[in-house]
Amino acid sequence: MSELHVNHIKSQINSDYSELIDLSDTNAKDKQLENFFLTRGLAAYSLEHHSQITPKMAAESIVDGSGDNGIDAIYYDAKSKYLFLVQSKWIHNGKGEPENGEVKKFISGIKDLMNFRFDRFNDKVKNKEVIIKNAICDPKTKYQIILTYTGINDLAEPSRRDFSDLLLELNDASELVYLSIFNQKRIHSSLVISSENLEPIDLTIQLKCFGKITEPNVGFYGQVNGVEVYSWFDKYRKRLFAKNIRGVLGETDVNKEITQTLEENPEYFWFFNNGITLISDSIEKNMVGGASTDVGQFLCTNLSIVNGAQTVSSIGKFGEENPAKLEKVYVPVRIIQLNGAEENFGQKITKANNTQNRVKNRDFVTFDLEQTRIREELLIDGVDYRISRGEYESKNKITFELVESTTSLACASNDISITVQLKREIGILWDDLENAPYKKLFNPKVTGRYVYNCVRTQRIIDHSIKVKESLLESGRDKSIIIHGNRVISMLVFNTIDTKKYKENKFNFDNPKLLEVMDQKVTDAFEIMKKIIDNNYDKAIIVTLFKNKTKTNDIFEKIKDANTVYN
Repeated sequence: MSELHVNHIKSQINSDYSELIDLSDTNAKDKQLENFFLTRGLAAYSLEHHSQITPKMAAESIVDGSGDNGIDAIYYDAKSKYLFLVQSKWIHNGKGEPENGEVKKFISGIKDLMNFRFDRFNDKVKNKEVIIKNAICDPKTKYQIILTYTGINDLAEPSRRDFSDLLLELNDASELVYLSIFNQKRIHSSLVISSENLEPIDLTIQLKCFGKITEPNVGFYGQVNGVEVYSWFDKYRKRLFAKNIRGVLGETDVNKEITQTLEENPEYFWFFNNGITLISDSIEKNMVGGASTDVGQFLCTNLSIVNGAQTVSSIGKFGEENPAKLEKVYVPVRIIQLNGAEENFGQKITKANNTQNRVKNRDFVTFDLEQTRIREELLIDGVDYRISRGEYESKNKITFELVESTTSLACASNDISITVQLKREIGILWDDLENAPYKKLFNPKVTGRYVYNCVRTQRIIDHSIKVKESLLESGRDKSIIIHGNRVISMLVFNTIDTKKYKENKFNFDNPKLLEVMDQKVTDAFEIMKKIIDNNYDKAIIVTLFKNKTKTNDIFEKIKDANTVYN
């Protein structure tokens, strides 16, 4: 049966990729050439399946070849901010698994990539260097590691342990990296799912307390019971979200809050949740409920959820344990009919529902009176401090916004825990406006001039860090200064008497100031690099500065080595 499944997979890859996979670098013939094609085709198919890109884009992501350092495909999705790394093994008889040595090579390649050791990779990877660096330097990037092979066996203990150790190291600060073992069983199942995805979803949906919109297009709104939403997810899974821009994002803070409401306050779900938006070719009400609007049943053809994927998936996963727990849950739902509407109306609905009215925790900062006070103080000095999102497009000497002020004050705080949180996710610093860490940064003692002086200082530090980065040749050294930039800023701030920042005005345009700052940044980098080389030489730098314990240890060792930073 294994070989039959392998032949099915082979047929699919031949069909999808026979004209797309580049084999010009192989100099191989016949059976060996076929092995190259199938290995690369499998890597491309796995990437296509996980990232939902076209076969052409997947084929263009192949980096397999001499000097690939264990990585066969690399793709960065700028919209979802996911970096996909694939290793592929074609096993003709469908038995077995990749050798542990190959797994170790893959893991080693991942570490080298994250530490910018591009000298260890072939030209195919080097050609993607800018994209990869930008992805790894973005703190919002997450990583999908994919090991794909046509063997039926699960990974043996040594390989499982190696991957477990890698994930433990990369995710010790936060959940950044995910592993997918895409073996024969999962690959073959995906072929079946792909064919099913071509079939439209027709559903009869029961709405409680429903209403109808007739102009300019037809739509219905009401409440759907959580048990019914769970039944959608249980039967159709990802097919429900085929037209959703974002799909299911996995374990996010939003999903956790949805699950918490389901567990603790199910009867309040309608009040707390934004609801679900569906589009359907046609909507027909049957006779259930008669003329009453208390309850009604609606037959929806070719239906898709275009907003609310996180709500549906959270309810679905919660209901897997016990659907009866969802009986008290009611979800706000809109169903919009496409028949009779303008062309591309469904696409417009999808785009608008996923881009408009998205509230973030930073938006609530607008209501903080301390922010208003700081803004008013700065306006007197002729400085424009913009707190709200959307009102700030560019920065200059007299203009800055909330991200800059938060970053600068965090680096000037001399609090390593705040600096680490800044590196991990700045938004957490705005979560609770009544307590630390937010109140440590923004409080009645913080003057407008202090904020402005810190921002201007931070800009000069950032400039000096960029200059220093451009002069470094080692990939690992570049990674240290890029990912350790906030710790370097904190070290530099420690050499400045910021007490004077509260009331005084300064000339930040003095050319000598740039020279002084360049030296301060160089000194901070050199001592930090020495500490890391001596104590964390095996560490993956991309996650090192997001780990509070390790970063605090580095900071303490720096202070012990040089009293300037105390």
